[in-house]
Amino acid sequence: MSHKMIHKLMSVILLSVMFLSACAPKTTPTAAPDTQPPVTDATSEPVATQPPVALSGKLIVWCWKAAWTDSIVKSGGLDTFKAQNPNVEIEYVEISPTDIYQKLPMAISAGTGAPDFACVESSRLAQIVALGGLTDLTTQVQPYVDKMNAYKWSDAMLDGKYYAMPWDSGPVVTYYRRDVFEAAGLASDPDSVSALIATWDDYLNVCKTIKAKTGDECFSSNKANNDARLYEMMLWQQGLGYFNAAGEVTVDSPENIATLEELKKFWDANLLSDQSAWTDGWYAELAAGGATPIPTAGPGTPEAPAVKPVATLVEAAWMGVFLKSWIAVGTEGMWGVALMPAMKAGQVRASNDGGSNAVIPDQSQNKEAAWALAEWLFGRVDSQVAIFKANDIFPSLEPAYADPVFTEPDPFFDNQNVRNTYVDVVKIIPVGYVYGPNYALMSRYVQTAIQKVATGTASVADALTEAANAIRNDTGMP
Repeated sequence: MSHKMIHKLMSVILLSVMFLSACAPKTTPTAAPDTQPPVTDATSEPVATQPPVALSGKLIVWCWKAAWTDSIVKSGGLDTFKAQNPNVEIEYVEISPTDIYQKLPMAISAGTGAPDFACVESSRLAQIVALGGLTDLTTQVQPYVDKMNAYKWSDAMLDGKYYAMPWDSGPVVTYYRRDVFEAAGLASDPDSVSALIATWDDYLNVCKTIKAKTGDECFSSNKANNDARLYEMMLWQQGLGYFNAAGEVTVDSPENIATLEELKKFWDANLLSDQSAWTDGWYAELAAGGATPIPTAGPGTPEAPAVKPVATLVEAAWMGVFLKSWIAVGTEGMWGVALMPAMKAGQVRASNDGGSNAVIPDQSQNKEAAWALAEWLFGRVDSQVAIFKANDIFPSLEPAYADPVFTEPDPFFDNQNVRNTYVDVVKIIPVGYVYGPNYALMSRYVQTAIQKVATGTASVADALTEAANAIRNDTGMP
C-alpha cells in the first residue's frame, strides 16, 4: 500500500473518531445550464440567461438541527424552494456534526451511502475535500467567488477547484460585561472598550485592573483540558496557523511560539477562570448576575452554585445568539461587543472561528437539484437574510449586508448595533492556515502542548516543538 493511500486511510479513521467541540452556527455559486438559474446580489433576477429546467427527484440531506430545522426551515427558505420546485422531494436526516464527520468520510471511501447534500463546518471542510468524492462545483460557484467572504474559499478548494458552497462565517469579537467594567471603574461603551483592549498586552492590563478592583476573572481558559480555540483565533488574525501556504508545518515557528507566549501571560498573572467551555460552570460564569437561573448541560443536571461573572469572552458572532437565547438569558443589557485585541498596535483586529458550508457528494444521483438547493439557500440575498433573521447565523454572502437588518440595534446588547460590528470585522478577516486537511490531528497535538504550557510542565518552545515533530511524523508534511 502506498504512503499516499496509507495517509488517506489514516485521515478517514481519524475523522471517524475525532469529537467536534461545540461550534456555532455556519452560502453559494451559479447554476449549471440544467439547474435553476442563479440570482443577483439583491434581487431574484437571474444572472445567467439559460431558462430554468424543471427539477425532480429525491434529495437526501444530512445536517444538524440548529442549522437545518432551527435556521433554514424556520426561515421559510425551504418552503419557497419547494414552491419553485414542486417535483423535488427532500428527505432530511437529522445528524450531529460529530456523526457527519464519521459517516460522510466512510460513505465517500466506501463509494456508497452518501447523501445528496450535506452541511459541513469549516473546521472539517478541508479534510472532507482532501478525501475526494465530492462534486466539483467550480463552474457553478464562479459567479459567487467575489461575493462571498474571500477567506471562506481556501478550505473549499483543492488543486484550483471548488468543492463547496459557503454558508455562514464566524467573525470574532470581544463580548464583555458592561457591569463588570463599570464596577472596575472603566469605561463601558463599545468604542472605549475597543480602545482599552487595542492589543493583547492592553487587554492583559485591563484584566489586571478588573481582577484588582472586582475580583472577577477576565475570561475562562481551562488548563488541563484546553481546546486551543482562542489560540487558533490569535493565530488566524495574523494570517498564521498550523501550516503555511506551501504546506509546511508551522506549529513550532517563532510566530506561533510568540503567540502562545502572549496567551501564557494571562495564566501567569492568575487572571483566568479554569472552567471548561460548554460545561455548567462555564455557563454559570456567563449567566452570573442575571435574572434567570443559569442553564445546565441537560435535563436532570443540578444547577451550579452562584458564581461571579467573567468579564469578557473572545468568540465569533454565533456566540451572540447563544448568549441571548439560552446561555445567558436574563443578562439582557449587561453585555457589549468590542473589537478583539490586535497582536501589536495597528495590526488586524479580526479573526474567524467556525462557519459552515454545503457539499454535494459525487455519489449523488440528483446533483442538479442538490446544487439548485444550495444556490437557493446560500446564494440569494433574500434567503440569507431570512436565515439570519431566523437564528442569527451570519451570512458569508456579502451583498446581504446591505439589508436594513444589519443596522438594527440589539436589545440584548443594550441596543448596540452589534451586527454592523460583525460586518466590519468579517470584511477584513485574513486567510488563515488553521483548519486544513489535517486539522483534527494538528489540533489534538497543539491542545496537548497548550495544556503542558498552562499547567507548567513544559515551556512554550519545547511543547510546540514536540507537537510539530509529532505532526510531521504522522502526516509526512515537511
